[in-house]
Amino acid sequence: MKKTGLYIHFPFCRRTCFYCHFFKKKYARNLVDLYITYLLKEIRLRKDFGIVLDTIYLGGGSPSLMNSRQLQLVLEGVAQNFTLPAGIEFTLEANPEDISKQQLKSLQDLGVNRLSIGVQSFQERDLRFLKRTHSASQAVQAITLAREAGFTNISIDLIIGLETQTAKSMGLNFHTIEKLKPAHISVYILEGVHRPQSDDRDAKFYFQARKNLLTMGYQHYEVSNYCLPGKASHHNLKYWRNQPYIGLGPSAAGYLDGKEYRNFPDLKKYAAALDENQFPLARTRQLDPIQRRIITGLRLLGGITASVFRSFSDQTDFLQSEGFLILRGRNFAVPPDKILLLNSILAYFL
Repeated sequence: MKKTGLYIHFPFCRRTCFYCHFFKKKYARNLVDLYITYLLKEIRLRKDFGIVLDTIYLGGGSPSLMNSRQLQLVLEGVAQNFTLPAGIEFTLEANPEDISKQQLKSLQDLGVNRLSIGVQSFQERDLRFLKRTHSASQAVQAITLAREAGFTNISIDLIIGLETQTAKSMGLNFHTIEKLKPAHISVYILEGVHRPQSDDRDAKFYFQARKNLLTMGYQHYEVSNYCLPGKASHHNLKYWRNQPYIGLGPSAAGYLDGKEYRNFPDLKKYAAALDENQFPLARTRQLDPIQRRIITGLRLLGGITASVFRSFSDQTDFLQSEGFLILRGRNFAVPPDKILLLNSILAYFL
């Protein structure tokens, strides 16, 4: 039996966020129903009871726009085509404005036990700059409601590097986080927007965030991710530990049998392939397994076993001498103060 993660991409949003680079379309109920019809076709094409799903991650897009009937159809399709044990980590991404007591109850009934809430900031000025459709009070309320409903595994997203942010407003964000104490926090630097002299400022905010979260008892376990003890994302760890995962839906990526694949980031092409009973693949590729393990694994602050680097001794000797790699027990790791240089470090292994 092959333990595998499952990622399902829901490509619909109320509004397109300028900073988001994921494939998405304007939400319409009829389009969602059509999308689910094709998603179920893809699930049937991937049918394999030898695959044991030990994580499910429903991302997007805005999957919290799905109603309980739509979500139930998807989960029934998954259960009918894969081995699906009870009690696995099941994450759903949610917008704060979508969260209600009724919705939370429906999600729990369907087996969702982890929420990733797109807070982005607890400051109104930042939310207006990002053109978010929720308020700071809605973000706080969403987390509070989820906890009251019994969700103990709540993750939030924060974006740093906004023109509207200051050291003071960042401090206010972390004051709110300290009171709410979500189990997991993802901190992302704003990308894809021209911001003069942003690198030094981004680094300043990044390390301010890191210092605050470590002081609060969070563990920094991946470049952008922090968790309370035992609350790391089991699904996302599959990506960084070079473990297999299935990607379903337009633009979704997967990694099976040593090969990466990505689906068409286009609803028409996605549907056309499935109409022909073909996987909706935009591309596949097979990377050198050692290089792939290094590229994914060095994102983890704990690093990966030094034995993986056996054929890269010249590179590791040089990077160690310059302070860009350290030995952490039996692992090679990028030191925290150099983690923002990760892409330059990885270039030595390509």
